[in-house]
Amino acid sequence: MLDNHMFLLCMLAGIIDYIIYIGYQKNYIYVEHLKPADSSYGLNVRLLSYFKIAVYYVYNILLAAVDILCMYSFLINNSYTMYILLLVIMLAGFKYSAFDVYTVTASTAYHISMSVTVNILVRLILENCSLTRIEKYSSDISREISCIIMVRILIVILVDVYDKYIGIKLGRLAGTAIAVTSLGITVACIMVSKMAYKYVDTRPIVLAVLIILWCITNIIAVLINMIEQNSRHSYEIIMLERERQTNREIYDNIKSGQEELRDIRHDIKNRLSSLRSVIVQNDSSAALDYLDGMIGSVDMVKGKIYCNNLVINNILTYKLSGVADNISVECEAEVPEQISVDMGDLGVIIGNLLDNSIKAVNNINTGGYIHIIITESIGKLIIIIENNYLKDTEKKPAIYYIDHGRGINNVRRIVKKYGGSYKENVSENVYQTKISI
Repeated sequence: MLDNHMFLLCMLAGIIDYIIYIGYQKNYIYVEHLKPADSSYGLNVRLLSYFKIAVYYVYNILLAAVDILCMYSFLINNSYTMYILLLVIMLAGFKYSAFDVYTVTASTAYHISMSVTVNILVRLILENCSLTRIEKYSSDISREISCIIMVRILIVILVDVYDKYIGIKLGRLAGTAIAVTSLGITVACIMVSKMAYKYVDTRPIVLAVLIILWCITNIIAVLINMIEQNSRHSYEIIMLERERQTNREIYDNIKSGQEELRDIRHDIKNRLSSLRSVIVQNDSSAALDYLDGMIGSVDMVKGKIYCNNLVINNILTYKLSGVADNISVECEAEVPEQISVDMGDLGVIIGNLLDNSIKAVNNINTGGYIHIIITESIGKLIIIIENNYLKDTEKKPAIYYIDHGRGINNVRRIVKKYGGSYKENVSENVYQTKISI
């Protein structure tokens, strides 16, 4: 049994483990999600915001308590079943994350894997070096907890340094790979460690195998992250060039429109002078000819006006100008000139959604359509884009899934930054995306 001193050390180890995971969470949670709604909102909205904050803190208290129970269960019973409950609770906090489920699952799986393997390795190393006994006493447990605490602190320092100078960002394929690898090797470590107690003579071999498995876990995680980082860097260069091209086209459209307006103003000024002359001469026929010419000059102005917001209008103009003639495009945009959403964020959201829609309908020979609704309601910008598509049953290579969906992930991150909502409605051959920010 644990005395009070040992139980306090056990709590300390569990809390440190919890703090390490919360360190991961700080990279996910946006601060505005933890702020209560101000007085400008209704009572129900404010109560809901306080309820969400309370749920968040209750969740973290539960997480810390289960983490302590995991440590206690390991020290007393050499059992790891409580870590399954810890894994489930950690994954339940996905809704507070700014990233997708793959990144959160990978971080959770890696954290659980490190906790379990460190416990196993520290215990076996101390027992193998005769620093603790197999039949545990308070002094043995004290040494184990102290070593586990020091090793975990060292690991979190190394991970923080790696994250600072290299960066840890996982996508769909990389996140899945790290999660499966971490959990798989953790199960293998637990099974191998049991052999050390069943066959005492094999302890040195078992310890060597466990160290190798632990190293493999970290090496695989680093390699996967490096591949992901290189792929992400290439993707970001492509996206940056696409954004530059979009901005260049928008600038050219604005510049062309200004030059056209200057020409029209100069032309109308000359026509008005001529019109004045023929009016003085009472030549009604010539006056009508001049008026018709002026009306024709106005009608010759290029560019379709979708809405009063210059940024959104130019994004729509640029993106929709490349749509094939056989595709039906309907656009309803009622957006004021000034909105609170950043221009760059608008370009990422609308640009990525339209790129995906255009790509989908380009595979349809006849009957393809894109319906766009952009409006503002109760201080929120609403974007609804719907298109039809053909189901693609062709198998894709693994490299396809590294970049696939990253544009949408960028959209999701921006939506969460504004505390908005992102919804996808998929039915047979129809795909609709609805965003509120």
